[in-house]
Amino acid sequence: MLPHARGHRVATRALTALTTWSFDVLGLHRLELSHSTANPASCRVAQGAGWPAEGTARGEGHHTDGWHDMHRHARLRTDPVTRT
Repeated sequence: MLPHARGHRVATRALTALTTWSFDVLGLHRLELSHSTANPASCRVAQGAGWPAEGTARGEGHHTDGWHDMHRHARLRTDPVTRT
């Protein structure tokens, strides 16, 4: 998110819309996302959109500053709908 859009739940609403579309239109059963443990804002977005954390994958993501541990989140079609 650009700085002026941060804190307005834009990313959370976008993730919620994409999640709904993936389940309702594509018919998917499970979705996964991961983000660097060094990015707590991404964790808040995932949790705010109803994506529970499933664990940490050590050294999974290579970024410009080196290898990062990555948090993994997932949603199932059967999980309760989150209102944003």
